[in-house]
Amino acid sequence: MHNSGWNKLIRTNDRYKYEPKSIAEKSHCTTRLAFTQVAFDHDEESLIAVDSRGYLHYVELSEDPPCAKRLGKAGRASFLTFNPVCKGEVLIGLDTGDIKVWRLHVSIDESCLLSGHKLAPTHVSFYKNHCLTSSQNEIIIWHLRSYSRAHQLKTSVTNTVIKKAAFSGVGHIVVLYHNDTMQAWTFGQLDRDTKIDAKIFGIRYVRDFTFTKDGRAMIVASARTISVIDTCDWSLLKKLSLPTNLVNVKQLSVVSRPLNGGANKTVALLSSKHTLHFGDTSAPDLLQTSDVTSGVKKFAISSASRYMAYIDQEECLNVARLDKMISKAKRLPEPHRLQAHKISDHLDCIKQSMKRELDVKRLVPILHEFGEYPEKYRALIWSTVLKLPANRDAYVALASKVTRGKFALSTLRDYPLADRSKASLLVMTMDCLIQWYPLLVQSPFLPKLIFPFLVVFQKDPLLAFELILSILLNYCQKWFEYHPLPPLNVLGIVENILLEADPVLLNIFYERGITSSEYAWPLLQTAMSEVLSGNEWLILWDHLISLQKPALLLMCVVAYSVHSRESIISLIKSSRDVAGFYTSQGHARAKDLLRIARRLDQEIPERTHPDRYLRNKVLQLNSTGPYFLFISGEYPKFLTESTGRMDLEKLKVQAQSQEHDRKIAESAERKRLHQETQALARQIHKTRLDEVQKFFQERSITNLDWKLEKLLSDAERKRFYCQHSCEEPLEMIRECNKRKSKILDFECIKPSNYEKLQQDVTKLEYEVQNFLDSLRSP
Repeated sequence: MHNSGWNKLIRTNDRYKYEPKSIAEKSHCTTRLAFTQVAFDHDEESLIAVDSRGYLHYVELSEDPPCAKRLGKAGRASFLTFNPVCKGEVLIGLDTGDIKVWRLHVSIDESCLLSGHKLAPTHVSFYKNHCLTSSQNEIIIWHLRSYSRAHQLKTSVTNTVIKKAAFSGVGHIVVLYHNDTMQAWTFGQLDRDTKIDAKIFGIRYVRDFTFTKDGRAMIVASARTISVIDTCDWSLLKKLSLPTNLVNVKQLSVVSRPLNGGANKTVALLSSKHTLHFGDTSAPDLLQTSDVTSGVKKFAISSASRYMAYIDQEECLNVARLDKMISKAKRLPEPHRLQAHKISDHLDCIKQSMKRELDVKRLVPILHEFGEYPEKYRALIWSTVLKLPANRDAYVALASKVTRGKFALSTLRDYPLADRSKASLLVMTMDCLIQWYPLLVQSPFLPKLIFPFLVVFQKDPLLAFELILSILLNYCQKWFEYHPLPPLNVLGIVENILLEADPVLLNIFYERGITSSEYAWPLLQTAMSEVLSGNEWLILWDHLISLQKPALLLMCVVAYSVHSRESIISLIKSSRDVAGFYTSQGHARAKDLLRIARRLDQEIPERTHPDRYLRNKVLQLNSTGPYFLFISGEYPKFLTESTGRMDLEKLKVQAQSQEHDRKIAESAERKRLHQETQALARQIHKTRLDEVQKFFQERSITNLDWKLEKLLSDAERKRFYCQHSCEEPLEMIRECNKRKSKILDFECIKPSNYEKLQQDVTKLEYEVQNFLDSLRSP
């Protein structure tokens, strides 16, 4: 330590100062060196610094006073840090894009290069055995033990410069872009990322961010605020305003304090005026800071917050005990200011003035005179008339819980939009609506209903979301009572209005089987945006919002059919598609529809007027707390009540069981009928076989009797002939004697004929038996 080359740091008050020696150039001019980067080792025993010429300077803190020594030349550094995995190694980001690994405590300067960045890496952070480095367009994760590139993150924000990327203590990766958007990953799940739009939290012009030691919170510094974001769900925990003496934070770092459990409520802030402050994030609304020192260009805090090193405006290195710096810091009192000079007071004054100027009583005559509002001020007028509260806390609470799922993908697929900003706003609003009331996911018409309104408020997602809630609250009354069917009650009101306005047209609809689901529901579920041109639709809703009569929307739906009755009747007579007429753009003017709607509003009798069934007053959203679930009371009870849902599930199970039993019974009945049919067929077949057998038996016996009778009759005749011959006169005796021999011959032949007859009968019986056997065999 006491060898040549070591220099003691100069003590100034409670700090030690180190100024590098000048170097003589070849042109015999002396160049003054300036420190550019500084970093502590993780044991808080030493620090390393690099000057403007690229030389490393090693400072030993364990000595009193600390000693410093200049090492070899590493190159112009864009960042500098110790390797937490391998003690005695330093990582140096070079302006060439390489990362140099410099090994200390060796006899000769030893180093290696990690190549991968095209531009100079500016930030570095660590998690376990991995190191994350980022440049303006690249983020690379290195494996420190093998000195290899483990992963290169693919950023989804194109044409945007990366401002900073960092690891948290628990493995979160957050990338900050110059357009105030952030992208977050969890190490080990790099295929899934989370988009964080700081503008949703009211954070603009983000300068820097850092994590608490426990990794549970991320602290974000913007131009005028310090915000604390929960890293579990990326929701806003707290937002603090900066005091007037702290302008435009350039660098932010957490300070570990005893017994804080890693929460890190104390932060160190460096302003653009080179003043170093310490702030307490536990304050309720305004960050309480202490002005410590001025002329600070860059600072670094050791891992346990024991030391602080900073480079002053003279480019010298200063080292001090951090606890002494904080304890000696005196809190500056807030300067006395008039309340009228506060920005919030000016804003409230402007809002009050706007409310007076944009009063509905003053706007309606202007609207009647000019027919529409100026496009430039339409969003402002609508939000003022509807009294949209801009309840940022309620909106952020919903937006922070949004997780892109199948519904978002199906929305983009079903409604492809060329404008990415409009598509993103549509998906974000739909996600927030579903987060607000999940049953809305079963309303497929919702994207078509809300998209035209979102176009008017596309520059302000908060007011766009509140406009949709106000439209659902006031102009979509009783739309969900028959969910998931169309609002049959509202369609019935429209049908009654059409009956009073044009009964002939309604009768034609009846005769052709055209219901209100075809001529009214397509207009309602799109807020008439499909049948009107863009400018005419805006004019229509300028009047509907300003007149503040929700029932007038139903009058306009009927007015469209009344105004186009000739075209509709012509389509019906020519058997053309009437449904397509109510889903395609027509040539109706908003002025004509409003004229008919106002007339109907005055002429329709009270018994069928919508005011009898609907609330004819515009309500406003709550300005504090979460948005009220006004829509839940309209849904059927079996969908909203837990007991109803359980009963529904039981009914479904019971219905399924009954259906299963019914199928089993039907199968058994079919089997029984089949068996009975087969048995009856077998019985009929057997009966027919018996009848055939009986018939052939009777026929065979009849033939046999006939043959026997014939043979007997022949023999009887022969016997009769013999007897008759014997009774002849004597004169015939001689003749008889002559023939006696013949008779005797016949008697000899008689036995042989009988035997032949017997053989014939036996043969006939055999044939009959064979015939019956053939009938019995299948």
